[in-house]
Amino acid sequence: MEIVKGQIYIRWMNGERLKVRLAYQRGFQIVDGSTVLAAFENHVKAFKFVRDRGARVWLAWSRTVIGGQSAPYDFTASFLQSSVGRISKNQWGSLSGTWSWSISTSDPRFRLHGGQRGTTATKDDAVYELEREFTKFIADTDKYRR
Repeated sequence: MEIVKGQIYIRWMNGERLKVRLAYQRGFQIVDGSTVLAAFENHVKAFKFVRDRGARVWLAWSRTVIGGQSAPYDFTASFLQSSVGRISKNQWGSLSGTWSWSISTSDPRFRLHGGQRGTTATKDDAVYELEREFTKFIADTDKYRR
């Protein structure tokens, strides 16, 4: 069993994705596959747990829909069914072929902050950056209180 825990720890340190989910009347749980790793009274503490292990929160991803149509190369990240960010492939200009990512949320649970954003070479890198930065942002919520 210790070896398994050690392997999980190594994966966390390499940027593993962990799910944070609502625990019925008990706050939030951190889950790795089907294993509950920890439970916390609020989402900020849960995000701190994930961040402190070098991991990132696994966000839900879907196609971005604008005017009832799915936008090509455009995806929305959400947490607890609230949109928290977006990635999209740059189609024109000097950034053509790269992927842009941005955190954007007006949900008061996640504190409006004006946005971390960046550009990466691949879609997977954009997902990684957005999830990592969102995890850090929520874990550091106290810094962003107005």
